[in-house]
Amino acid sequence: MHLPDEILLEILEYLPQGAESQSTLASFCLVSRRWYDVAIRRLYDAPYLQGRAYDLFVRTICPSINAHIRKSELAGLVKVLDLAHIVHQGNKAITARLLGRTKGSLEVFIAPQASFAINCWAALSKCTKLQVLNLSLVSECIAYQALTQTVRQLPELTEIYLPRCSNNYDSGWGLSMNIKWPPKLRHLQLAGHVHGKFLSDINRQASSFPPTMTSLSISHCPRISTLDVHTLLRNLSANLTHVELRDLPYVKQGRLNGVLEWVPSLKSLTIAMDYIDVNFGALPAPWSTDMWEQSKPLETLTLVTSGTRDIDVQAGFTPVDLFELMDQRFLGRLRYINVAKSTGWQRSEDGAEVDALELLLGQLDEENWRLRRWHYEALEGIPNDANYELWCQTPQGRKMRSRLRVLRNQ
Repeated sequence: MHLPDEILLEILEYLPQGAESQSTLASFCLVSRRWYDVAIRRLYDAPYLQGRAYDLFVRTICPSINAHIRKSELAGLVKVLDLAHIVHQGNKAITARLLGRTKGSLEVFIAPQASFAINCWAALSKCTKLQVLNLSLVSECIAYQALTQTVRQLPELTEIYLPRCSNNYDSGWGLSMNIKWPPKLRHLQLAGHVHGKFLSDINRQASSFPPTMTSLSISHCPRISTLDVHTLLRNLSANLTHVELRDLPYVKQGRLNGVLEWVPSLKSLTIAMDYIDVNFGALPAPWSTDMWEQSKPLETLTLVTSGTRDIDVQAGFTPVDLFELMDQRFLGRLRYINVAKSTGWQRSEDGAEVDALELLLGQLDEENWRLRRWHYEALEGIPNDANYELWCQTPQGRKMRSRLRVLRNQ
C-alpha cells in the first residue's frame, strides 16, 4: 500500500518527542524505504542516548576512527547531541570524535559529566552552527582560556552554561584575557570560580557583550561576593531583562535587596530568599498607589532557597512583605509568582497570608484589564466594563485569566 509523504509526516506528528518514542521511530523506519526516508531525519535529529543506545549511536556515527576512511551520512542529521546521561560509559576520545563528525549540523551540545576534556575543544570550535553550549555537568576542571578561544569561533552561539568546576583563573593565567563574546549571545550562566581577576576582566570589558544579551544566571559560585554581583549587574543593566541568583555562599542575607534598582528593566527574577530580607524592594518615599508609571516592570518572580543556615528568620522576606509591595502597586505589573516549597510559605500559620496574596493578584488582574494597562493582542472584540464579568466566563476569558498563576509548590 502506498501512502503519500504528507500522510506519513502527519502520522509522525502524533509521536511525542523524547525517549519514549525513539523505539517507535526506529520501527517506523524499518517498514519500507519510503518510510525510512521520511522518518530518519527525525530519528537522528535529537536522539536520546543512554545505555546500549549510546553504543549503537557511536558505532553508527563513527564507523571508523578516521573520518576520511569511512564516513556516516547520518552524522549530518544530528542537531542535538545530549550526553547528559552518559557518565562512565563513554570516554574523552569518543566525545571529541562525535563532535568532529556532527560539526556540520550540530546546534545544541550538552557535555557529559566525565568524558569532556581538553581534546574536545578543537572539535567543538568547528561546530559553527552551534547555538547552545551547555557545560554545566562537566566534573573535570576546564581552562577559561580554552573556553574563550573556542567561543569566539562560534558565531551562532546564543546560550552558554559554564561548569561548576574550572581552573583557578587568578593563579593559572597571569595576564589579562581578551574576552570576545558571540555576537548573538542571549543567555549566560556563570558558575564555578568566576571571581577575582576573571570577573574583573569581564567587568572591564563589559562593552564586549552584544546588545542581544538579555539573560544572566549566577549560581554555584562558591567565592563570588556581593560586590562582584552588584558590579556585573550594573554593567549589564542596559539590556538585562532576566536574572537568576542562587547558590552563592559568600552572599549574606539582605545584600541583594537592591537588585530591582540595579537592573531597572528586569522582567523576570529568580532569587534565593537567603539573600533578601524584609527590605527587599523597599518602597521609595514618598510613594502613592497612583504612581503606576514608576512601578517596577517585573512580571515573573521566582523565590527559592539555597540552604543557607546563617539567616535571621525574623528579618526574612514573607508573604506579607510581597503583599504590601503589590498592594501599593510597586510591583503592579507582576503576573507570575513561583514559590519553592522549601521556603516554608505553606506552613499553616502563613496560609491566610498566601490566600490573601492570591486574592490581591486576582484584583490586580481585573483592575489592569479595566484600566487598559495590559493589552491582549490575541483577543478580538475587547469587552467593555459592563460585559467584563460575562466575558470572564467564556473560553477566551478563562484562557486569558489563566495567565495569572500562583504556583506555590514548584
